[in-house]
Amino acid sequence: MKGLSSISASFTLSEAKSFWRNDPHYYVPMNTYTEDLLKAGEQAGVYKIKELCKVAKIIDVTENPENKSEFSYIDIGTNKGNLLAIAYKLKGEEAPSRARRKVRKGDLLTAVSGSQTGKEEHVAVLVPEELDGGIASTGFEVIRPLKIDPYYLLALFNHPIIKKQIFRRLRGSAIPAVWRRDLRNILIPVSRRLIEIGNKLKQAIEAKIEAEKKRKEIEEIFERNLGNIEVRKLGGYVFKLSYCIEAGRLDPHFYYPEFLKVLDLLNNSGFEIKRMSELVKFSKETTNPFNTTQFVYVEIADVDLRYGFISSHSIVKGSNAPSRARKIIREGALLIPLTRPYRGAIAVVDSRYNEAITTTGFSVSYPKSDSLVDSYYLCAFLKSPYGLIQLIQRMSNANYPAILEDDIADILVPILPNDIKTVSDNMKEIVDNLLLSKQLHFQAMEELNKLLGLNAGGDNS
Repeated sequence: MKGLSSISASFTLSEAKSFWRNDPHYYVPMNTYTEDLLKAGEQAGVYKIKELCKVAKIIDVTENPENKSEFSYIDIGTNKGNLLAIAYKLKGEEAPSRARRKVRKGDLLTAVSGSQTGKEEHVAVLVPEELDGGIASTGFEVIRPLKIDPYYLLALFNHPIIKKQIFRRLRGSAIPAVWRRDLRNILIPVSRRLIEIGNKLKQAIEAKIEAEKKRKEIEEIFERNLGNIEVRKLGGYVFKLSYCIEAGRLDPHFYYPEFLKVLDLLNNSGFEIKRMSELVKFSKETTNPFNTTQFVYVEIADVDLRYGFISSHSIVKGSNAPSRARKIIREGALLIPLTRPYRGAIAVVDSRYNEAITTTGFSVSYPKSDSLVDSYYLCAFLKSPYGLIQLIQRMSNANYPAILEDDIADILVPILPNDIKTVSDNMKEIVDNLLLSKQLHFQAMEELNKLLGLNAGGDNS
């Protein structure tokens, strides 16, 4: 899909009436190219083409959740980069005006409005069993597969072959959107190979589901041992000068009662409590990669925020090395972001990134030889509410939230003797399953590219 630079367009009045479109955008060659490519494949006998409305149904079932005590809400922003829909809980009175689309297990949700619709970051996700009956944003259309494998359809809607068609059908400039009648005539390539592609993507999703199960198990272990945490909105409070002297802190948010409650939970848990400085050694190993041919570079944005593993990286020429690319990381290192740590970009370095280089925006540490826990246990704890709240508590600078390594050293870590191995093993399994999921996802898209006669890879048109 490269090499399409023409922006000229021409169309007849009969075409405009037939398609209900008189906007040049719809007829620009670079926007019609995808459908021309599909029709050429059908003529060559590679597959058949059907309109979306022939293989699936666009569902228009709405519900106002305002009277519900609680509901699962699926929005576009939260689901960027996902294949399986994730949601967050809201009370009925908190329901946004766009929370209206009722969904069922197995429905495909595709974004139909917003600046990223039809582009590389286009959002299309499948509704899992646990979100059956949930509520999605009206920024989605709900597609119910009828005569097509839902996982194959999911692969298509995350591929440029469909994204380009959606982009072509956008209307409006302020908030571009796709009308339902335009979505119905999206062209879908159908082939016997679609089952194989769908199965690969299904396996990728199942691996991610397994990772999510392990994540919840870790969450339950900490909650069972340490007690439940419910952080409310910050309110007014007072603290004594003696607290300031003892903690060496004058910033009021450090003494917020809910933050102190977490420390009380840990100290009164009955388990041995260690400071991070007792468990890890902070690394000062740096280099200047400017004179190297190229190097593997890991940034904070390369860490998956939900699961805490390095999900991507860059290959950078030494001469183009960012000024912050200085820290050497090795297998087993624990990475903790010094800026905005509350986002949870905490990860363990696996064998893929041994001797890679990361940004000075990370704290890099390794478990001490006599430490009772490994990096995976520490990563799991720091990503739990009990760890993240301590990171938030110790942040400074409201305009650009950051934490010092000295403050990380003071974080309290509970040693749960009966669960150390379980937590650590679960974190390792999370990473393994997510890597497998990525591999299977790539293979599914590669098979789809072969079916369509395209090269594997992203959409760089």
